[in-house]
Amino acid sequence: MSSLPELKRSHARWLPALAVLAMSLALVNCGDDPEETPPVSDGRGEPQCAPAPVRCSEESIDGLDLLTTVSAGAIREDGTTAGEFHTYVDARGGGNPPTQSYTYARFTAQGLTAVAVDDQAALASMDWDIAFRRYIIRVNSGVSGPSCTLVAQTPAGTAFEAVTAVDPSWAFTSENYYTDTCESVSHGAGLGPATAMGSFWAYEACLAMTGNVFVVRLADGRHVKLEVTHYYDPEPQQTCNETGSAPAPNGAAQFRIRWAFLP
Repeated sequence: MSSLPELKRSHARWLPALAVLAMSLALVNCGDDPEETPPVSDGRGEPQCAPAPVRCSEESIDGLDLLTTVSAGAIREDGTTAGEFHTYVDARGGGNPPTQSYTYARFTAQGLTAVAVDDQAALASMDWDIAFRRYIIRVNSGVSGPSCTLVAQTPAGTAFEAVTAVDPSWAFTSENYYTDTCESVSHGAGLGPATAMGSFWAYEACLAMTGNVFVVRLADGRHVKLEVTHYYDPEPQQTCNETGSAPAPNGAAQFRIRWAFLP
């Protein structure tokens, strides 16, 4: 696994986003606490939280290498299990280091649907729920985006099939990988930001899947249960999980996601 590329600060990379973000400053902040967020209509009969200014946007643009080229990564449904989806997401971002934005998507009744937005525009966009690039998954809330998509991790060892409803004891959180003073908070393995779903992998010499199951609360109030089953192609992923080493080539950054709406 390659380490994160050395990043250089550049006004030219984040200035395009500032004009977009400035327009959001007058909007109502949906906040980090879902209980404090009154729903408002989006004009389609679906409740939505109001857009919120994104903290530490300049630091995100530099620190996460947020780009202005829309991802060409494909998203497709590969599974046929009744009531759930098995989704392939190409999160390679054009290579390593990435030359394209995160692959942005939203959860729909037809499956995970791609959203054609670049990284910097996504900081002011309510259209996406989740984003993927390399080994990082972000959701649209907190320091990641203006919406209020929240994540709870179920207790360790919880099976995907066992999650049939939302447990009131689960703590839903927004993305908070920057402190109040905009200092970055790193993943426990020291690679990338400490995102809300960062524990989907454990790292030794490769990214082994932990089997952790997450519940995502969307801006319209629906809930999705989700497990990342593959970061590599299926055979290399199995080898990584069992031995701690992934053979090359291994198809890195090509996710397989198992997910379903909860009632």
